[in-house]
Amino acid sequence: MSVKYLTKNIGIEGKGNVLIRPAKLMDARRIQVLYTEVYGSSYSISIITDPDKMKRAIESDEYYWLVAEYNNKIVASLVYSLDFKGRISKAFGAVVSEEFRKHDIAYTMMKLILDDITQNQNLVDVIYATTRTTSYAPQKLTESLGFLKLGIFPNTHKVSENETHCFTAYITEEAMKKRKRTPVIIPEIAPFYDIVLKQINFEPALIKDFKTPYSDHRDKIPFINFEMITAPNFIKKRYASVKSNSFLKHTYMPFHEPNMLLVSMDGKTEIYMSYNPKDKYSVFIGGYTDLDPTIILESVAKKMQELNMAYLEILFDAYTPELHRAAIDARFIPSGYFPAAKLEKGVRYDCIVFSRTFDVLDFRNVRLSSLYRNFLKEYIKLWRENYIEVVFE
Repeated sequence: MSVKYLTKNIGIEGKGNVLIRPAKLMDARRIQVLYTEVYGSSYSISIITDPDKMKRAIESDEYYWLVAEYNNKIVASLVYSLDFKGRISKAFGAVVSEEFRKHDIAYTMMKLILDDITQNQNLVDVIYATTRTTSYAPQKLTESLGFLKLGIFPNTHKVSENETHCFTAYITEEAMKKRKRTPVIIPEIAPFYDIVLKQINFEPALIKDFKTPYSDHRDKIPFINFEMITAPNFIKKRYASVKSNSFLKHTYMPFHEPNMLLVSMDGKTEIYMSYNPKDKYSVFIGGYTDLDPTIILESVAKKMQELNMAYLEILFDAYTPELHRAAIDARFIPSGYFPAAKLEKGVRYDCIVFSRTFDVLDFRNVRLSSLYRNFLKEYIKLWRENYIEVVFE
């Protein structure tokens, strides 16, 4: 696939033309200089910080990478990664040099790729992104492109300080045609679904409640010990031969590869994780077990906390309410609703984002527009119920 035609000149008053074009291998160092200029040394996305990964991404058909060039200097960069099998894309790494902001460069770059992969070449049905919350600009940018507001990721990354991100996605008509209708969710998820309903014409969800001994805190959740393996090549090969079972069949995590394996002492449980020790971010990828999902979720959370992770995330499909209850029993709080996320045998399934943070929540520097505030309010309400008010029951 060639993206050489994705070029455009933007006239900047007082400066002349800025050329938007596909990234080249010769740009690698200049791209890194741009990210360092804007973010300092705290940037944690590996294809930016690792020269080898950057070069592979620039050459790969699985990435669209655009840059903006002015006077032989890279002044903006944006990446879309593509999963052709899942017909889903992730937009990330959008950065514009301070001198060139307020000229719609990021908007133009995002739209060039968005139109190409959804219309011209019809490669994907869904594109999602996360945006920083230190200002309103990234939220307004994605909104102007037709992205839906789908949630927030509290304390998602911790580098110099904890960062909360907004979660947004562009859902095509084709994705909607493939979507499995009528999610089945527990009452705690309903407010998140309702916020999405304000933006798109969905049917009401079916509400079903489930309770377990852990739900009412009658029984303490037992936990199991894990041994940890962090041999990336071994883990990737092993995971490719493993078929997830139990509740792990209902998880979904696009654009992440496992780089950690947690193995129970009896060898009957293997949990595959992706983690980043730099920004203390970790997510479930898959695995197998015959144990109760609440026990696994609680046990993995305990292990990740011991490993100094600040954030742990899992996505469940929106049609298994017993797993939604298990997640909340293990104090994983819902924070987002992702329509038509997972493609399986021609059908797209909604997913729910659950997360557990191990650091003190801090939203003092967060700037949220419109519906994102509602997601945060619902998240905080459930967090208080599960972490504070439970003491007084």
